Order: sequence, then structure tokens, then C-alpha cells
Amino acid sequence: MTILTTSAKNLPKQSRLKIVGRPKSSQKRKQILHHAGELFLQQGYDRTSMDAVAKQSCVSKQTVYSHFQNKDVLYNAVIESKCEEYRIEEAAICIGSNSLDEILYSIAFNFIQLLNDKRVIAMYSVVIGESKNNLHLAQLFYDAGPLHSINLVKDLLIKHPQSGLLECDAKELSTDFFNLLKGNYHMLSMLGLAYEQKPEALEAYARKVVAKTLKIAELFTY
Repeated sequence: MTILTTSAKNLPKQSRLKIVGRPKSSQKRKQILHHAGELFLQQGYDRTSMDAVAKQSCVSKQTVYSHFQNKDVLYNAVIESKCEEYRIEEAAICIGSNSLDEILYSIAFNFIQLLNDKRVIAMYSVVIGESKNNLHLAQLFYDAGPLHSINLVKDLLIKHPQSGLLECDAKELSTDFFNLLKGNYHMLSMLGLAYEQKPEALEAYARKVVAKTLKIAELFTY
């Protein structure tokens, strides 16, 4: 690393070397997100501090804040990273290369798998329990998870050449799409009851939801 000495300060501006701070480590960011997610699940949002996240992640508190401005931003990133793990956003932006039903199916199947993730089921339970006394947490969770997904599909339905819906219609249809995807299995999973989890059954359900969604879309074209 080059250090700017006192004598160097007297050099012309164009001759001075630009001092660049240490680049942020993507590995440390993943490390922080992982351990923060564990703490949010174990202790809830209110009882999880940035100090605890730093300690659990084996990094300094300054490092945590260099990646995440505050606890709200960190929580939002934890929820979004889980969605990214199941490639919800990646599928939604393939507008130019895939048909609408193919994109919707990809999103549908990945979303069902997301809702079947044990950590996601546990996070839902934690949020529902804690949000009774903390509506701010409920809003954070809704904005980072459900609303973000709804807006992704809304934009898809507006921009895809096979759809081209108006924004208000696209948002309504996107909301219907995700509500259909939750189905009965989501309620059963939240209650800890048994439900069909075989991949072929989930795949068939995803295709059925896409077919229903495209049928509903026809109602907006009249």
C-alpha cells in the first residue's frame, strides 16, 4: 500500500496518488448476514444487537456498520439474501429471453421451495410472534420479502411483450399470483402440520398456479 508522505502533499494535484480505503470483503458480508440471520431467529429482532452480531460473526462492530448502516438495513439484507438464494429476482428479470409462462413457472417453483425452507418457516413464526408488539418489524419483513416479490412480478407483467398490463392491473395480478402460491401447504407448515413435500407435487402445483394466473390475466384485457 502506498502512503502519502508530508513531502508528497506539496506535489501538483495531478501527481498525487489517490488514497483508496480498504475494499469491503464480500466474504465478511456473507459471514455477517449468516450469523445475523441465526441471531434474529434465536433471539428475535428486538433482542439482537449490532454488538452481538459483530461478536457472533468474529468481526469488529465497525466492520458490521461498514456493510450495514443500521439494524434495519441488516435485517432487510438478511431477508433479501434468502430470496436471492432461491433466485426469485434472477428469474423475474429474464424478460427478453423467455416466454411469460416459463418465467412465471420458474418464479412459482422457486417461491414454493422458499416457503418450504425450514428457516423461512421459522422466520415467519418469529415475525408473527414479535410483531404483536413491534409493527415496525412487521413492516420491515413485509417490505423486504412479500412486497419486494410482488413488485418484481408486477414489473414483469408490465414489461413482458406477452402481457403489457397497466400498473394497477399488474400489481393486482401479481398479488393474486403469490396468494395462490401460498396455498394450503403454507398454513399447514406454519402450524407445524404435515403436508405434501414431494418435488413432483410442488412442481405440479406451481404449474397449476401459473395456468390460473394466465387465465386471470385474460380478464384484464377486456
